[in-house]
Amino acid sequence: MGKKAGDSEQAVHSPAPAADNGSAVRRYTAVIGGAVDAKCVLVLFLSIGVFLLALFMLLPLHASETIPDDDPGVLPGEIQASFFLLKKRQQLISHVKRLQKDIYREIGVPNTTVSVSMHSSKYKDSTYVKFGILPNPRNSSIRAQSIIALRKNLIQLTLEQSNLSLTPSVFGDPHCLEILGFPGGITVPLPPDGNICPTALFNVTLNRTIHQLRVHLKELESELRIILQLTPYEDLIVEITNENGSTINLPVTVHILVAPNDPSNCLETYRLKQLAHIIIKLIPKNLGLNPSIFGMIENLWLSPCLQSSIPSCAPNPAPAPAPAPSLSPSNPEHPQPTTTKPHGSFSCPALVRRKNVSAHRRLSRISPSMVPPDIPTRFDSWSVHTGSYIQGCMKRF
Repeated sequence: MGKKAGDSEQAVHSPAPAADNGSAVRRYTAVIGGAVDAKCVLVLFLSIGVFLLALFMLLPLHASETIPDDDPGVLPGEIQASFFLLKKRQQLISHVKRLQKDIYREIGVPNTTVSVSMHSSKYKDSTYVKFGILPNPRNSSIRAQSIIALRKNLIQLTLEQSNLSLTPSVFGDPHCLEILGFPGGITVPLPPDGNICPTALFNVTLNRTIHQLRVHLKELESELRIILQLTPYEDLIVEITNENGSTINLPVTVHILVAPNDPSNCLETYRLKQLAHIIIKLIPKNLGLNPSIFGMIENLWLSPCLQSSIPSCAPNPAPAPAPAPSLSPSNPEHPQPTTTKPHGSFSCPALVRRKNVSAHRRLSRISPSMVPPDIPTRFDSWSVHTGSYIQGCMKRF
């Protein structure tokens, strides 16, 4: 009986270890399941992050692949220009949006936008307007065809071959449009139309700006025709280039080309030798150009066709003159004070004439009897100086 009772008691208590093992397995399973769930969630978030990062990296690459290799485009803010308006800045500042629309309507190209800033000018009752052509959207580029059109439009405006028409009741007429920067540089005037056979003669560097030289372009062409002894059957082509694409920054490179009137002909070898001899002879004399107008020639490069025409015994061209030393040498211990140039610091002829109009009116009130009879008029003086200068040029040759 006792053994049976013990057996029954053992039978009653024997399932206990099995129950303990089951609860432990469940606990272990729960812990492992929680760890696996946390790892899954962490891996899921990491996967999403990697996917988004790869997506944002691929988007710019896809955008750049849409632009062909031969059309690199222009980065934002590189195309800039400026002009003057004959109104105070306070009158115009509330019309910036309209001014942007007017400029875009005149010279805008597809997928671009216009940005405008207004500044008080050094001229009284006038505003200096600065604008830029930006790609739209901003992180894109302007196509090469649009850049060519923009360059042509801005050069024509600068040379006053076309007008920038703004809302007249608000802005009036713009004056003195200048190009501040253009990628790839600018060359004025625009290349001539037609089938011509120009021959490049030489390039010179002048410490002048396009803004300063363009008003003397006809005079430069006239002087060079006389200096190079061109015949009536030869056309002279003068091109002025600024590599930074600015009409108001130094320096410029002047390209001199000659083309026969007959497009089917080109310059003969003997004629190239004559031109090479003339140029080399006049290099020490600043090519015969007036230094007060055109400055001193800093560098001169003969074209390959002229270099091949120079005899081996010919003297080497004289080196360019060195710049004159400063009259007040700089001292690093006492640096010179820097001055900030006002907006539109270049001279605008239209505004200068407007500024001096009152003085001209006061002079016009002088009675004719007050002018001594032996003082020549301005026109007579100009004629005398011009005639003597032409005679001097003829004597030189």
